Order: sequence, then C-alpha cells, then structure tokens
Amino acid sequence: MLKLLWRRFKEHNLIDLGAQCAYFFLLSLFPFLIFIISLLTFLPFTVNDVYRLLQEAYIPGGVLEVIENQWDVLEHNQQTGALSLGIIFTLWTASLALNAILRSLNLAYNVTNERGLVMARLISIGLTVGMFFVVSTALFVQVIGSQVRDYLALDFGIFEIDVVRWLLISGFTFLIFLILYLVGPNTRLSFREVYIGAVFATIGWQLTSYGFSLYLNSFADYSATYGTIGTVIALMVWFHLSSIIILVGGEINAILKEDQPNYFK
Repeated sequence: MLKLLWRRFKEHNLIDLGAQCAYFFLLSLFPFLIFIISLLTFLPFTVNDVYRLLQEAYIPGGVLEVIENQWDVLEHNQQTGALSLGIIFTLWTASLALNAILRSLNLAYNVTNERGLVMARLISIGLTVGMFFVVSTALFVQVIGSQVRDYLALDFGIFEIDVVRWLLISGFTFLIFLILYLVGPNTRLSFREVYIGAVFATIGWQLTSYGFSLYLNSFADYSATYGTIGTVIALMVWFHLSSIIILVGGEINAILKEDQPNYFK
C-alpha cells in the first residue's frame, strides 16, 4: 500500500499539483476575508469568534498573523458593494483552487473530466458554497460553545468541554473532506469508498498544521529570510502542505477502490 502510494505520489506529481492549488488558495483568501467582514454585520459573530475558530483548527501562528493583518486593513477600508464583490471574487477564485483539486482527483482515479467546462465550474462553485456553509456552521457551534462553556464547566470541567469542541471542529473538517472526495471525482463513489481518505486528510491536516505551527514558533524565521513578505511565504508553504495532504487523501481512496475492490463489499 505504502509503496504504491509513493509511486503514485511521484507519477502524479503531487508536489507540483499542490503548489498549483496553493497559488489559487492564496488568490481566494483575501476576497473571502472581504466576504466574511461584510457578513459579520448581519451575523451574531465577532472577529474574535473567527480568530478563536481558526486557532482551534490548528491554523499556524504565522498564517494567523497574515490573516489578522489583512483583516484589519480590509475592515478599515470597507466599501459599498463589498459583499457582492466578495461573493463574486470568492466563488470565482476558490472555484479555481477546487478545479485544480478536482483535476488531481480525476487523475488519481484515471478518469477524464467529461462534465464539460461549465458543469465542472458549477460543481466547483457548488462545493465552495457547501464548504462555506460548513465553516459557518462550525463558527456558529464555536460561538454557542463559548457561551455555554462556563455553565457546563461547573459539571464537566474545562478539559472535557475543550475535548468536545475539538471533536466538533474535527467533525466539520472531516465533513468538508468527505464532500470533496465524494462529489469531486468524475466517477460514482459511495461513502464507504471515500471516508478513509477523508479521515486521513482530517488527521493529516491537523497534525501538519500543528507541526508547522511548532516549526514556525521554534525554529523558522521567515521574516529574517524574506523580509516583509516572510509571513506571506509562510502562508504559501502552509497552503502547499495542506493541498498535498488533500491530494494524498484522494490517492488513498483511489488505491483502495482500484486495487482492493473486495474491501468495499
């Protein structure tokens, strides 16, 4: 299994494909921030709620620094129509990133994209909207959890509450990957054929993000090497690592479906 995965990793150039996805993820980040900032005026969430959710999702500190800095800039330069522009640019750029992932998933299953350009883009946009919905739900759970934490801590304790919240965040992350692996490839798949890759991606992404955060805090100093763009470089590296984890999860699902058909019976 590991030898086959490594061979497919090299044959499908997952490092290069991950870099391509990371580029499009970077393009989608700032329009997404505009979109979220505009929505916060209509939702019962605060900026601190968003930061807390990102921290609990193991987003590396250097990445959070970039997001916070850009958030402050955008928050002080809001313009009329920012919401609609944020929606348009976010859906467009985020769908570009998902398109790159979908092409990679099709490559993993050795299938061609026969959906057509328009249908493929609609699927990417639909996945983007679905992921935004899942993230918004996770944010809602985060806010509710903060409000009831002190009350429940009297009976269960802070540690138990934090474990439950971590499990919820992990569950929403798993749901995002599950939807991506289930709908993304141009082949009919079932839950049983994609959940293993989704579990791998969930655990792998959390461990990678946590490890990269420790690396940034303990060893690396991107600002000393790259100057003012050091934190952006750190963000790109994190996007690249995250993309590779997602693509490897897709390869795992494809291997299990192709080489172990009896596993799913």
